[in-house]
Amino acid sequence: MTEPQVTQQYTTPSDPAWPNLRAQPRSFFKAPLCTNLDELDADVAFIGMPFDQGTFGRPGARFGPDAIRDAPRAYAYSDPYGQQREAEGFYDVDLEDELLRSVTMADCGNITTLPSDVLKNFEKLTQSVEKVVSQGSFPVVVGGDHAITFPVVQGLSKFAPLNIVHFDAHLDYSHDYQGVLHTHGSPIRRCRELPFVNHITSIGIRTARRRPYEQSQQDGSLIISADRFRRLGPSGVVDLIPEAENLYITFDIDVMDPSQAPGTGTPEVGGLYYQEARECLSELVRKSNLVGFDLVEVAPPYDLSELTSQLGARLIIDILAARFPSK
Repeated sequence: MTEPQVTQQYTTPSDPAWPNLRAQPRSFFKAPLCTNLDELDADVAFIGMPFDQGTFGRPGARFGPDAIRDAPRAYAYSDPYGQQREAEGFYDVDLEDELLRSVTMADCGNITTLPSDVLKNFEKLTQSVEKVVSQGSFPVVVGGDHAITFPVVQGLSKFAPLNIVHFDAHLDYSHDYQGVLHTHGSPIRRCRELPFVNHITSIGIRTARRRPYEQSQQDGSLIISADRFRRLGPSGVVDLIPEAENLYITFDIDVMDPSQAPGTGTPEVGGLYYQEARECLSELVRKSNLVGFDLVEVAPPYDLSELTSQLGARLIIDILAARFPSK
């Protein structure tokens, strides 16, 4: 019996078709690392903020950035087969084409957080966002608990006036918690106090205290509960959101139903589902000048089968694909 012949597909490492077998450092979607913001040259810049010092209850969101770095399986900035081709995009089977083709990305690493020094940590994040923007890149900040949204928005003052659309199960409009101003229950209230922030819309709300709710209404915020979201549908919700010269999106993963995103510190039943959230986000981004966004409150210790981090990674791609059509 004749032994089957085995064809050697790759000859030597110098062959252009030789697979890229080098170990790759952990990064968002396998994008190149940028360790010096003065050298940043990319359309999109990721910043990780491993911070959960603003959490009331279950901690763990500090592990969110690295969990989302590790999550993508079907999405990669460069081709792992054959020659390395950066910014080739993410293939979409429905479109039969790549999303984000030729849109360059860089992972700027994690902000080094200091124990107990919340304001110093926030200052470092604000300065990093300001630097990314000054380099002409689009900032994507991955948390961390929701308290980080305030220092991110602080770093976007050049985009005045700025509207905010806030996806969340909770209103996050408390003035303080026993005198503490910076918690994950107050970032939207802190953003409201910034002079360049114009209108705020909160979507998917399922729980709120009376006083913060009434204060948000006095301040002119639009609140769309999860039930109202379903009655209106994604397009109807987008139609209600005031048009803005510049837009920032903050996306708390607990706006999603816990059946789809169990890995978060404060889950609430009755949340949004992936397809309707994606449709709303995509339509909103396409009609707006989105200048940045964050995704927060992914807490891997409670994440069954990495489902929540996978969902978070996919939502990041969906928002970026709407913001940056393939070149």
